Amino acid sequence: MDLLLIRHGQSHGNVAGLLNATVHDELTQYGMEQAGSLRGLMQQRGLVPDIVYSSPWKRALQTTEIIFSDQKNWSIDARLGETDPGKFASWRAEDFKIKFPQFGEKLSDRYSEGESHLELAARSIDWLEQEFLARLDAPGLLAAVCHAGPIAVISQYLLNIPLSMFPNVLVPNASLTLFRKDKNSRKIILEYAGLS
Repeated sequence: MDLLLIRHGQSHGNVAGLLNATVHDELTQYGMEQAGSLRGLMQQRGLVPDIVYSSPWKRALQTTEIIFSDQKNWSIDARLGETDPGKFASWRAEDFKIKFPQFGEKLSDRYSEGESHLELAARSIDWLEQEFLARLDAPGLLAAVCHAGPIAVISQYLLNIPLSMFPNVLVPNASLTLFRKDKNSRKIILEYAGLS
């Protein structure tokens, strides 16, 4: 089985430069158009997933609904949500970095009332192992519509990049990242990242 990671379209939180925003952050009009373009790009490349998962965060759900409007048998999985920034959800990322310059030096640093990147990594890898790697020898394509954080964790894991280097793989909004299983070696190969 191959794996397609889809990052949601532009959201209002992205435009405002917020620190991950909240689960309620919605797509902008442009973000909706981006999702529609991704649908066309997937059709152009013959990417028709057999299994689809979506983060429950609003911007990812909206992207899923646009891309897979004719396919309603997708599943919502909370493990694909973005890092919860807790009480800092309304903060601009730039302001947070100025106020807390050392935050993030340890992956275990936790946002007040939220979670740490280590917790994000644990649930993202749990999803990867249970939903994708367990099906690796099956035919087909599995897709996940989610966020920059889970995509970075999953990509680093599959590319053997240490988690200590998080976030090492960052992709833009409304982009496709495709991992294919080599038929001969069973190795997982990155075909492209951040395609839009």
